[in-house]
Parts: sequence; C-alpha cells; structure tokens
Amino acid sequence: MNISIITPTWNRGQRLRSSLESVAAQKTSPHEHIIVDNLSTDETPELIAAYARSASYPVRHIREGDNGIYHAMNKGLALAKGQALHFLNDDDMLFASDVLTSMSRCLDQTEADIVFGDVVLLNEGSQKPQSYRRHRQMNRLTLVERTITQQAIFYRRDVFDRCGAFDAQLRIAADHEWLLRAFLKHDIRGIYLKRPVAVFRIGGVSNEAASEAAHRRERETVTQLYFTPKEIKAARIFRRWARKIPFGATILNFFVPLRLNIRSYRETKGAFRSVPWAWIDM
Repeated sequence: MNISIITPTWNRGQRLRSSLESVAAQKTSPHEHIIVDNLSTDETPELIAAYARSASYPVRHIREGDNGIYHAMNKGLALAKGQALHFLNDDDMLFASDVLTSMSRCLDQTEADIVFGDVVLLNEGSQKPQSYRRHRQMNRLTLVERTITQQAIFYRRDVFDRCGAFDAQLRIAADHEWLLRAFLKHDIRGIYLKRPVAVFRIGGVSNEAASEAAHRRERETVTQLYFTPKEIKAARIFRRWARKIPFGATILNFFVPLRLNIRSYRETKGAFRSVPWAWIDM
C-alpha cells in the first residue's frame, strides 16, 4: 500500500532537514512527499529544492499562505494520491528506516482504517531520547484527556471520505477532535502495532509551556462535544487508579463502556499477529 507523506512547515529549515532525511532513509520509499510551506523566509525553499532533486520519489512543494497547521494539513490531504497518508511535522522524524515498510504492510494485510504505534520523545536540549509515549491503553476514557500522537498514525486514505477532514477552526487540538469524531461517530477500525514509529520533539506547538493552557482549554472544549459529564468524571477515576491496578479497566468497563474498535498486533518476520488478550489491561 503506497503512502503519501504530508509535512506542513514554516521557517524551520534546520529542523526540517532532519525530518526530510528520515523520509529519504526509508527502505520503502513513499509514493510522494507533499510539503506545504507557509511562505517560509529562511532556507526552507532551497532545502526542499535540493531534497526534491535527490529524492527517488515525487516531492511536491506547495508554497502559499495558510491559516494554521490544520489548514496546511487539509491542503495536503486534498492533493494526496497515495492509498495511505502520514502527517509528519517539520520538527519530527520517522524512527527507523523500516517504518514505512512495516506500516504499509499492516494497512495492506488488515482491514484497519488507521494503524498507530508509539513515539519517542526527544529532549531538544540534550538531543537524546527522553521517554516513550506508548499508545497501548487507548479506549474511550483515555481519549477524554489524551490522544494518539499524530506522528504515530498512518491513515487509510478513504477514511477521510467517511469522517471528513480536520477542523481548521481549531488551532491545536484538531487531530484529537478528528479521532473522537472518527472513533465515536463513525466507529473506525484501528490497530495498535507495538513498535516505535516516530521521534517527537518536545517543544512543538502542542507542548510548549506558553501554549499549554490554550491547548488544555481547546481540548476541554472538544471533549465536552463528545463526552457526557459522567464519562468525563469516569475518565478521571480511570486515570487516577483504575488503569493502575490489575484488571482495573476491565472492572470499570462494567459501569462505563470503554472499548473502541481497536485491536493490538505484533509484527514477527513481516507477519502481523493479533494479541487477543490485550484489551484486558486497557
């Protein structure tokens, strides 16, 4: 299954270089790389031009003004020709050279609408990985307060035909809103593949200290559109204790339905095997 990679960017030439290099290093090349550039005034245009000359796959440089990152992502979505999509921000990187191979195979061999893995958090100061952000415990209540990191997700192209594009009126949490809409209103099928997918730099728009309060307010506004006060209260209980004790999620599931249409898989020698008991310790 061929993959279109979409990268929104604006005046981040030095960071963008690492992102482009991680794509160029893939054993399985993308179908295309669409870079949506909000009229950068640094070295970005020259960097993209050099990248396009050396790449073995089409590189499309869309250079025009936009109204934020989700507007740029929607532009790339409208132009993409691949069967699957991945949104890789200009300051993030694919984790290893086999990421596209692994994720495209999983989409091709399963009926998943999205496949997602884990991300590595990179401490900008030390340039060393700080920790993993694991997405194993994804259910209705984890989505109240947290989301699947966008860089960890590969989307089947036609899922956007059913669920719509990102809400560009939101500034920070539109990827979270899209997942809520997709899982709760359209019952999309997800697969969690136990592997690191991307390197996520700490300090992006959704995790800078200056934007933390705005992010929280926007996320709370989105959450209230999809969850009842009872569910929001249950999410706090889940986060504080139920998920930390053996079978806590399973017990809570009797009172507040937790399960989403998500299955856990492992990859072994290119084959994907379900982990049927994974839901027990959500």
